[in-house]
Amino acid sequence: MNIMKNIKKYICVLVGLLTLLTSCESWFDVDPRTEIKEKDLFKNENGFFDALIGVYSIMARPALYGDELTMGAPEAIVQNYSIGSSAHPLYYMMKFDYENTRVRPTISAFWTNLYEAVVNVNNVLENLEKADKKMFSDNNYELIKGEALALRAYLHFDVLRLFGPSFKMDKTRKCIPYVTTVSKKNTPYSSPEEVVTLCIKDLEEAASLLVDDPIVKKDVSEDNIYRMNRTTRMNLYAVQAEMARIYHYAGDKTNALKYALMLVESKELALITDMQGVKKDRVISSELLFALFVDNLSSWADDHFSQSSMGYDYLQLTYYLEEFFDKNAGLGNDIRYDSQFDIVDYNGKLSKYLSKTGDSYYAKYRVPMLRLSEMYYIAAESTTDIDKASDWLNQVRQARALEQKSFADFDAVETYLTAEYRREFYGEGQLFYRYKWLDSNTIAEGYLVQNITSRKEEVYVLPLPEQEEDFGGTASQNN
Repeated sequence: MNIMKNIKKYICVLVGLLTLLTSCESWFDVDPRTEIKEKDLFKNENGFFDALIGVYSIMARPALYGDELTMGAPEAIVQNYSIGSSAHPLYYMMKFDYENTRVRPTISAFWTNLYEAVVNVNNVLENLEKADKKMFSDNNYELIKGEALALRAYLHFDVLRLFGPSFKMDKTRKCIPYVTTVSKKNTPYSSPEEVVTLCIKDLEEAASLLVDDPIVKKDVSEDNIYRMNRTTRMNLYAVQAEMARIYHYAGDKTNALKYALMLVESKELALITDMQGVKKDRVISSELLFALFVDNLSSWADDHFSQSSMGYDYLQLTYYLEEFFDKNAGLGNDIRYDSQFDIVDYNGKLSKYLSKTGDSYYAKYRVPMLRLSEMYYIAAESTTDIDKASDWLNQVRQARALEQKSFADFDAVETYLTAEYRREFYGEGQLFYRYKWLDSNTIAEGYLVQNITSRKEEVYVLPLPEQEEDFGGTASQNN
């Protein structure tokens, strides 16, 4: 695969907070200097922590979860924005024209940046294997390794959800490589079911390593900056949540329910009860199991969503937003609609990522990656007990200031959850994966409905970067 042709560029470990190193361009000037720099980076546990922060920094880029892969492209595909002009940056994405010259670079950047993060994770893991464990204090060796393994699984699973067929489409087709080494050698492509197996393997090991994650020890005061703010790291709860998400995607209801319930039934986790607090904490931070800290988030969030922004901002007609949020259903005023959108005349703009005066610190600069509410949804779709499913869904409804709702059967649950994914994950990119998982013939609803029956493959499976295709990016050439 062409990823390995660029391996020297990708191994440039980005770091943040405490450590500043030379640029990617000079990182691999010559081998002796490379060895010195890498040896210097991994000479103590702080260096390993910094290398991990480098991975989160890659993930937080605007080309990935910081913007395009959350509030950008996936939201345009599911028709969450009203876009009328072909000059709008998301216009051709909304039209599913992935081959357009304005769209191709965005999609290619998903692939290259996600794998750049993977290579950096693998670099951490390989250096951990060579490290003297005596240099690590507390359980930091296990913490770093567990995080790295979990990140590798998280990243690969999203590559699969973007570039591979869903299980309902074709779970045996070779589609993406699961890269576990830092090497120039090609990595054979794997099928969706093989990728899922490899993800689960990494996550199971991660869970065993993170058993004493600081996030589960509420009574312990941490003075190590790397062990604080664990919801902005791949912590134990995030690992369990990702396992539930992956098993659910793969159609394994037994294990999806098992891992979802670890979080739904946890005494340490809870859905919100303070409805008014959402106005100052629009990402509902207390329910985040994993979120990226994006310190410059407001710079592009203002451009996209601010009422004062000009030009090609991201908005939706109020009429459709009211449909999405059942505004006229008579079942309460959804706190997400009331708090997460700025409504002016006929248009509504998402305010989730804006930085407003008086906002809670924990509401700022955070892009959600895994939510507790998703575990309730997965549990509801994985159980065989409709009463339990109804109860879990209504617990989330109560936490969104909504009245209770009855569910006659699991068809009703599925239909409800597709609409609920739009409401709960608006601007987070998750609804696209829901439609893909369902292998749905339509995207969106009402007047926005897009019938894609005859072209589901081209809509749900993003094209590989051109250079990847040129250098053997097909199943037959990689196996």
